[in-house]
Amino acid sequence: MKSRKPRMTKVKQMPATASRPAPGNGADDSTLLTLTEAAFRLGRVHRTTIMRWVKEGRLRCVRLSRKAILFEVTEIDRFIREHRYSGH
Repeated sequence: MKSRKPRMTKVKQMPATASRPAPGNGADDSTLLTLTEAAFRLGRVHRTTIMRWVKEGRLRCVRLSRKAILFEVTEIDRFIREHRYSGH
């Protein structure tokens, strides 16, 4: 019996557009971030950690479907302000 190679699919990257500014680059308050963008903005937190915070109610999100979620920039900024380490 021959062993099959796993199929690799190519992922096309979407070009950056003016309607979707990069996170942290002057994005307005109504901008929505993907899970990956939110993780980067939160200091490269792991995706599962963010999902745990959503499940615990510590971080709010906009659900498009069971798997697709987005985060408002204002919500991410609020979370950062409330959970900033004071150094004491």
